Amino acid sequence: MIFESSFVNPNGRTSRAEFVPALVTLLAVVMFYAFVVTGRTAQWCLVVLLFPAVILHARRLHDMGRTGWLLLAPAFLMIAAFAIWLGIVSLGAPLDSAVPLIALAVSAGFALWGCIGAGQAPSLTPPAA
Repeated sequence: MIFESSFVNPNGRTSRAEFVPALVTLLAVVMFYAFVVTGRTAQWCLVVLLFPAVILHARRLHDMGRTGWLLLAPAFLMIAAFAIWLGIVSLGAPLDSAVPLIALAVSAGFALWGCIGAGQAPSLTPPAA
């Protein structure tokens, strides 16, 4: 697993065999900041970790023959959940507790889809001139 290609560069593809270890690594880092580190530092580090998570999932979606734009739904939900968590936004008590759970469920669904979804063979046709 090459760090730059998996977590920084949105172009290209990530196979299932590369996706699962990269996802486990990312989840371990998230758990570290969520449960070991405290305060605003941990919260902002978790916000920063959204970027490599989106890149990793976009590359996996490319391998599955899908567009990375599908990640707008979980990304929007996660940003809303972080804004609620950080106290920047409040949508009322019922929604403040529901949005993070919905964001977690949608994100977990995308991660599971990436873990079990079949990739497509790369196209062998040369690009049009």
